[in-house]
Amino acid sequence: MPELPEVETVRRSLALELPGLCIVAVGGRSIAMRRPLDVERLSALVTGHCFLAPRRRGKYLLLDLDPPGSLLTHLGMSGRVQLVEASIPLRVHTHLTLDLEDGRQLRFVDPRRFGFVDWLEPGAEKSDPSLAALGVEPLDADLEKLLPPLLRARRAPLKSLLLDQRLIAGVGNIYAVEALWRAGIHPRRAGNRTSFLRLAGLARAVQDVLADAIAQGGTTLRDFAGPDGEVGYFAVRLGVYGRQGEPCGNCGTVIRSAVIGGRTTAWCPACQR
Repeated sequence: MPELPEVETVRRSLALELPGLCIVAVGGRSIAMRRPLDVERLSALVTGHCFLAPRRRGKYLLLDLDPPGSLLTHLGMSGRVQLVEASIPLRVHTHLTLDLEDGRQLRFVDPRRFGFVDWLEPGAEKSDPSLAALGVEPLDADLEKLLPPLLRARRAPLKSLLLDQRLIAGVGNIYAVEALWRAGIHPRRAGNRTSFLRLAGLARAVQDVLADAIAQGGTTLRDFAGPDGEVGYFAVRLGVYGRQGEPCGNCGTVIRSAVIGGRTTAWCPACQR
């Protein structure tokens, strides 16, 4: 599933190309997705509108337009946003196309239909069910101050807390596992049994692993690719995720795994306490 680094990779790529381009036509088909895709409604709302700089909130991509409004986009488990020449044949499972004035198309492709594209009226972010309850942004410059009190106040395992989007928005399973390894903290350690000093270190580790992943274009395990078709290369730098049974790169101890909070979690029993 695309997580924050993958969505940020898409945002940064689109930020180089989209601002100032206007939508001249909308195509696709109305289908059932995580939120129903209503192509006719979107066409009436966005045709003639021009793109501003795209934004990200957690794992959500916001394509702001002028006149005001936004296309709220979630990649789900297999979604892709492609910016390509309109003459290139459509991929299977291309559900939405936005024809741009320069002859290119912005396409939303999602084989498994767990993603969505929806219209947000100006000011609707505060009440939108996907956005309203999101926690702090993990790339926030003040995360080292903001995150420790949130985690320290809770009894749940830190692995589960890092995945709680109401506390911190956008950290998924891969990066939670990697951040805990980098911070040397066991994923089952409870938030309220961890010192503020160690939690501050965990906040730094979260930001470090996300920054590294963004620099590598995200992590491609199966489906993810950026708007230009490039895959992410962070998978080759994973320390423990998906490496259970292999030696830890730090100490050589065999990496273990278990299901914590419903997700497979790997850790080094020597490095993480």
